[in-house]
Amino acid sequence: MSNLQSGPSMHYLHQRLLAYPAGQAPAGQSLIALLNDLLVRLEPAVTTATLLPIYSLPLWDEHEGHDRADTLLLMVWLLADDAFCELTLYADEIISLLASSNQLMDTTHPNLDDEDQREELIRLTLNGLRLKPQNETNQQAQDRLLMVSSSERARVVAASRAAEERAEAIRKALAEKRAREAADKYTRE
Repeated sequence: MSNLQSGPSMHYLHQRLLAYPAGQAPAGQSLIALLNDLLVRLEPAVTTATLLPIYSLPLWDEHEGHDRADTLLLMVWLLADDAFCELTLYADEIISLLASSNQLMDTTHPNLDDEDQREELIRLTLNGLRLKPQNETNQQAQDRLLMVSSSERARVVAASRAAEERAEAIRKALAEKRAREAADKYTRE
């Protein structure tokens, strides 16, 4: 495992998410401008070619009236904090993270009142940029991400169901085999 750069504290980032402003979410050209400004702020030497992929992000039509923040906007809100300006971040990694943001969680509109969903969003954001929360080791950061990851939980539940189905099939097959053996024994006697 590579050495992760230390980022802001979990408590601080939880507070940052809780301060997300209510109201109309930026969309269309406003969102493109916001993303451009964010990327230039986090990596001042970013090139125009590196910025081109932001035009293919899900930016919504400005007339759709999005009033509820999705994972992309919440990640942008987190990254706009001054604490991230002090870190070494790369625009291409940020764009890659933002491009996959709405597929990282089970929900595209995390409930900010739910502490687990906030923590998952924070940890996914940090992990996508090869960061770890302040005062955590690399291993602790990875373990805690797995603990709160809704996609990991879904994978474990699916694996558990599959294992239970296999066990049930084996139990049925063994019961049928015992029944056949008992029937064979009965017919021989």
